[in-house]
Amino acid sequence: MPACPLQAASPELLAAWRADAATRPPGLTGLPDGLREQHTAVVLDLHFGLGHAFFATWHAFACQRTQGGARACQRLHYIVILPHPPEADALHPDPTYAQALRAAWPLPLPGTHRLLLDEGRVSLTLIWGALEEELARLEAPVDLFYLHADAPRFDAAAPAWHAHACKRLARLAWTGAQARVWAADLAPALPAAMRQVGFSGSLQEGVLVLRYAPAWARPASHVATSDTPQSRQPRQPRHAIVIGAGLAGTAITERLCARGWHIDLIDAGRDVATRASGNHGGLFMPALARDDSPLARLTRAAFLFAAQRWQALGGVGVEQGAAIIGECCGILQFGRDARQAWSFEQGARQWQYPARYARWMSAADTAAALGMETMGGGYFFPEAGWLNPPSVCRRLLAVAQAEGQVQTHFGRAVTRLQRAGLQWQALDAAGAVMAEAPALILAAGAQAGTLAQAAALPLNTVRGQVTHLPAEGFPELPYALCGDGYLTRPFAGQVCMGASYDRFDDPALRADSHGDNLARLRHMLPEIDRHHALPDATDPGLGGRVGQRCIAPDRLPLVGALPGGEDGLYGLLGYASRGLIWAPLMAELLASMMEREPLPLPRDLVAALDPARFAGFSASALNAPSDPE
Repeated sequence: MPACPLQAASPELLAAWRADAATRPPGLTGLPDGLREQHTAVVLDLHFGLGHAFFATWHAFACQRTQGGARACQRLHYIVILPHPPEADALHPDPTYAQALRAAWPLPLPGTHRLLLDEGRVSLTLIWGALEEELARLEAPVDLFYLHADAPRFDAAAPAWHAHACKRLARLAWTGAQARVWAADLAPALPAAMRQVGFSGSLQEGVLVLRYAPAWARPASHVATSDTPQSRQPRQPRHAIVIGAGLAGTAITERLCARGWHIDLIDAGRDVATRASGNHGGLFMPALARDDSPLARLTRAAFLFAAQRWQALGGVGVEQGAAIIGECCGILQFGRDARQAWSFEQGARQWQYPARYARWMSAADTAAALGMETMGGGYFFPEAGWLNPPSVCRRLLAVAQAEGQVQTHFGRAVTRLQRAGLQWQALDAAGAVMAEAPALILAAGAQAGTLAQAAALPLNTVRGQVTHLPAEGFPELPYALCGDGYLTRPFAGQVCMGASYDRFDDPALRADSHGDNLARLRHMLPEIDRHHALPDATDPGLGGRVGQRCIAPDRLPLVGALPGGEDGLYGLLGYASRGLIWAPLMAELLASMMEREPLPLPRDLVAALDPARFAGFSASALNAPSDPE
């Protein structure tokens, strides 16, 4: 089911959470002894309240990591499902960690929000939505459950505990998983229900302490098989080849290096971002839909995660020395036509988005903001903006190199892949092996289709030409613009606009594509010629850049194991025109898959990104040309 607008926690619910937290035995919150040797411990909290148990667990994790050294648990994944989230200011005032959590606390938007805290050692995944629905969509190997026996007391829509509800917990339980059930005396039938699905235990200080040890074989759909050891390790040693050093490739390199991987990064160019990720400027913004479509849900999660990552990577700015070049200046997105503008306005009224995320601006509002007539009303995204993609790639690679081992192989094209025992090998045109590793990730965009292992994927390449206009004399617009084209704000003496969607393949700049881009600008700003003399499309001095977008038939990325049954082969492909949005979250998703960690998206959205999702469709349908986004 699509997400619905959130209802924030009421004053009565806040009071109930505070009262309940005051009665909890503090000694039964934290990492049990059995989990202290787990490299990455996973906690699922279905009674988060104001975060008391989370802060206690964080303290316990930090303490054991300090005292236990290299053998201690190194990463903590903490998952929360919360139908009615509190405001950041209402969170428990933990003296050590509350400030960090409040600063990262996401906007009240439905869906999955992954926060990286404590320099990435603590991953907090906040899932804001209905308990039963979100629990059914969760994909995570859980080591410890925090539950409350009287869930309906805090959420009228939550089910009372019964065997079916407990079965959903058992599906996620890792070998040896434990559970803590607060106020167990309020649900006398709960112990029997938990025994039916494999949990057993006893009361300790009024808390039901359980352990997952089923006496039967677990089904194939279970997160762990019956013979899985307590400790989770990646399916292969932490060494991978990444082909492609654009946004997709540098982002996955950074996310894996943060987890201790060794990466061989290969690209035919002499540096990062020499192909589709090499444009002067691109926009990062979500896509909204009245029905909260999969695209809307995915871009919402991706946008919020990307904004968090830009800050963690050093921030965004145009001043000299900025970690990432760009501006979080806000983006004004016009409807492409009157019908879409009407849909935008109705969607804004229906969803009542937080003002920091998106708000509707009428045609009069947009004209007043820009100082000239516009094509109409649209959405304003105040925390969106434009970035220089090469600077993003450079920063991602620099951080990856600081975090772990990265061997770069620039200026070398991969012409063939082959298996040698348990290793993948990347070969050049002369047949020389450039690198080998047990895992290989194709992140080369349109170039991935030249390799046999990706040739059957239904990926189209679409030429995109951007036009560079001199910034001198151009109107100083307060925001970047998006409609049937886009326009950045000025940087390094020019503004970037475009981009064409061409059905031909020509690497050279073309006057007709410049003409299309200028027409898009005049469509968005009908009075632009009264404010600035635009150049002629045939002007030989008119600058720009040509790139090839890699697009799947449904416009969504391909993330995960590539079809074909060959172990250790993954893809990060099909980013189309949204590379700046997709790159951080898709890299986090794939890294989580490879590490067997909780996923940062629900099961249905992960399935929507599966590279094998096109199996069974006709080749003619899959390879039909894509329309502009």
